[in-house]
This record gives sequence, C-alpha cells and structure tokens, in this order.
Amino acid sequence: MLAAAVGLSACATAGGSASPRVALVIGNAAYENAPVLVNPGNDAADMCAALKRLGFRTQCVNNLRDRADFTRHVQEYVAQLAQAGPQGVGVFYYSGHGVQAANANYLIPTRAQPQAAAEDPLRVLYGLDELFARLRDGKPRRFQLVVLDACRNDLFDDSPGRGAGPGSAAPSAVRSALLRSLQTGARAAPGLAPVKDAPEGTMVLYATASKEAAFDGEGRNGPLTRHVLEHIGTRGLVVEEFFKRVTAGVQTETLRDFRKRQTPFIYGSFTGRFCFAGCPGEADVPPAF
Repeated sequence: MLAAAVGLSACATAGGSASPRVALVIGNAAYENAPVLVNPGNDAADMCAALKRLGFRTQCVNNLRDRADFTRHVQEYVAQLAQAGPQGVGVFYYSGHGVQAANANYLIPTRAQPQAAAEDPLRVLYGLDELFARLRDGKPRRFQLVVLDACRNDLFDDSPGRGAGPGSAAPSAVRSALLRSLQTGARAAPGLAPVKDAPEGTMVLYATASKEAAFDGEGRNGPLTRHVLEHIGTRGLVVEEFFKRVTAGVQTETLRDFRKRQTPFIYGSFTGRFCFAGCPGEADVPPAF
C-alpha cells in the first residue's frame, strides 16, 4: 500500500501568533500510475529543514493522493499567509510529477487514475491556475516564491528496453499509464507551459524551461533543489542573485553528469528587495521554529 498524505510538521509560533514567513512544502514520489520517483521525499524534507531555519512556519506533506489533498493543504497555507499581513513572505514548494494539458499546468497526485484524469483533468489533477487563483486574494504581501521541481525525465516514455532510470522504479511497460492516457484524452505534453499570469509580487521558479524535462538526479536531491538548498541560506543574497546562482549551478551539474544542460526558468513580477537570510542593513531573519 502506498503512503498516504503525511503531515511531517506544521510548526506554530509561541503563543499561537502568526509568523510573517509561511511555507507549504510537498514531496510526491509514490505514484501508482506514473514513474515512481526517488528524490522528492528527500527534497521536501531538506527544504522543510532549510525553511524552518530561516524562520518559516512550515507545513510539510508527502504523497498527496488526490486533488482534495492538494486543495486542503493549499487552503491552510493561504489562510496562514493572509494572517501574516503585508510583511508576509510565502514559499510554495513542490517536488514531483507535473504536466501540461490543453495549455494548462497540473501537479499530479500520487493516486490519479488514467481514465478519470484523461476525461476531466481539472477533477483529478491539481491545476497551477487554481493555486494562483487562491494566492491572488488581493491582500498585499512582501514577497512570494513558487518552486516547481517537476517535469521529471522519461514521464511519457514506454519504449521497449527503457528500464527504470535514475529516480524511477517502475517497469517501462506500465510506468506511464496515467500520462499516456492524458496525452490521448486531454492533449497532455511533456513539461510545463510558460507562466503567463502569476500573482503580483510572486516569482515562479521552474526546474527547467517550459516543455522540457528535468532530471531527477542521482544523489539525495534533484539538481534544482540541491542548488536552491545551497544558496537559500546565504546572508545578504538578494533574490535576483539567488536565481542566477541556482541556474548556473543546475546548468553546470547537468551538463557534467548527463551531457545535457538543464536550465531553470523564472517567471513573474517582483519590484521589491528580498533576501531569504536577510539583506544587508536589515534585522536578522525571524528565529527558527
């Protein structure tokens, strides 16, 4: 039996007061009808630890089984972010499978069924547009980051002789039943479509360019998450430079290890100044929970 949605932590501040820093971290790996992934559990656990050290009130969950699981946890995250007020900072992080269908982007629950998903993706998968709609609630906030370490490699590949590669543990003959069904019934395609309407003040970080596949990696973390973790705690590092360092690191690593360069992409609009570990001249980040 696959693991159910597991709450790893939901840390509250002392006395029940809201933290101005809130995060939702999701790691989906134990898929029934798509390639099983190795790294998302590690990715999520390590991101949770890093964000807690940076003062985020962090909700951490693994293997969200269906759309209702996504909806419930996103609602909790948005409610906490609303309580944080205009100085609130939010991070939504997802590691797992994602797909585009009919020019819309979807995150894939671990128990999504092929026929139901092909007939009505909105009823079975969790749409990125729905996430943006919930984040776009009109309340001002200081900064928000959405990280999608998705579009793992070989998602659509059922070709003979393709065994389970890095990050996949399912036989090739059955490993993409869900995605094949989506491709036929819902015009699904590899990779995610470009982001056109991220909420104001929100930056969206893709593991790779739109319509491309990302490597799951051969170590503890996927390439994108490994380099996010390397730089997110750097004192005085503004987000623009943070994105540049993450991108350069992923490009160098993937070209060296896989002989193909993976290039993270950033979408959105942010005109302020923000450093995860504090900008020069600012007070220290909130205490870790």
